[in-house]
Amino acid sequence: MSPPGPMVARGPIREALLALVLSLAATGALAADPTPADRALLAASNLFAAAPEQFRARVAAGTTGGVRTEIEIWRGGRDRLLVRPLAARQRGKLILQRGSERWLFAPGAREPVRLGPGLRLAGTLSLEELFGIDIEHGHRLLGVESAGRVVTFHLEADEATAAVTGATAVRWVVDRETRRPLRADLLLAGGRVARVVEFQGFRPGRRPLPARLVLKDVLRGTPPLEVEILEVEERPVPAALFDLTDGSARARLLAGDPEL
Repeated sequence: MSPPGPMVARGPIREALLALVLSLAATGALAADPTPADRALLAASNLFAAAPEQFRARVAAGTTGGVRTEIEIWRGGRDRLLVRPLAARQRGKLILQRGSERWLFAPGAREPVRLGPGLRLAGTLSLEELFGIDIEHGHRLLGVESAGRVVTFHLEADEATAAVTGATAVRWVVDRETRRPLRADLLLAGGRVARVVEFQGFRPGRRPLPARLVLKDVLRGTPPLEVEILEVEERPVPAALFDLTDGSARARLLAGDPEL
C-alpha cells in the first residue's frame, strides 16, 4: 500500500483559504521586510522633510466647477505654521499651529480659540496632507510591497501622530524611478480607508514639492478636492508670528506690511 499523498484543500475550504491569502496580501500582511534600499526610497519621497524649513506659500483649493478658496501659509520651523485665508469673507482670520496645538485668531476677539485635531482648511484639506505627512517621524515602517516600478510602504502611526491626523496607519505609494509619491491612503484602526491623497504634479527643482493634489474623503463620499500650490517662497519667517500673546507681528501681516 503506497503512503498517502499530501492533503489538498478542495471545494469551499480551498476557496476560503484562497480568499484569506488574497485578503492578507491586500492589507499588507504579506508585505516583505524593508531593506536599506527601501528605507532610502522612503526617505527620498518624504515631502514633509523636502519642504523648506521656513517659507511662505499660496494655495488654491476647490471642487471641479466649484468656487476656489485661496489661503496663505507661513512655515516658521518644523512644527510651526500660520494660515491666513485670503477670501474677503474670511479676512482677518488666522490659524496658528505650534506643535500639536492649533489656535484660531478672529477679528474682534480678545483671546484666541483653541481648535481640535484634524483641522480642515478648505473642504477636506488638512495641514498634514498639504505638504505631505511626515512619514519618517511618528510612523513605524511595517513592510514593503513592489509591483514593477510602484512600491507601497505600510506604515503604522504612533499614538501622538494618530491623534493629530485621525489615521492609525498609512499606505504610502511611491514611483521607484522618479522617487516621488503617487498616493497616500490614510487608514482607520480597522483598516478601512478614510482619506486618499493623490499627488498629480510636482514643482520644478530639486525638492520634490507638490504642485497639484487631489484629496478624497472616502468616508463622507464628498466630491474630490483639487488643490494647486500656486507659489512657494523660501524666506526667513519672523518668530513673532507664532507668539500666542503678542499679536503685533500678525497685525502687520494682516495690514500688508511689505517689510515683514
